[in-house]
Amino acid sequence: MTAIAPVITIDGPSGAGKGTLCKAMAEALQWHLLDSGAIYRVLALAALHHHVDVASEDALVPLASHLDVRFVSTNGNLEVILEGEDVSGEIRTQEVANAASQVAAFPRVREESHYCVANARFANYQA
Repeated sequence: MTAIAPVITIDGPSGAGKGTLCKAMAEALQWHLLDSGAIYRVLALAALHHHVDVASEDALVPLASHLDVRFVSTNGNLEVILEGEDVSGEIRTQEVANAASQVAAFPRVREESHYCVANARFANYQA
């Protein structure tokens, strides 16, 4: 029988320090960190780059379905590659955070981005 790995999730408002807390917990527990909030930030950034209205669920769903994004862990840091470009810093700007809050609220956007395969143990937070 396969053991079920424990999962810790932390929820709260934008800017509350969820990411900082999760990173510290993952390091202390020696667990992997799954930054699910980064998924919505990447979609928000892609929408801004392609002039897609972040307030339009109908406009965001096709973009979410066809995102060219990779998450690469390098020396404990997460690199976010969008359309071949490292946007790790850009997704952490206030403009993108504000847009991500709108993007993540749409049920159909969340449906398009809920599939995930995680290897080993991980801590998860949602923006």
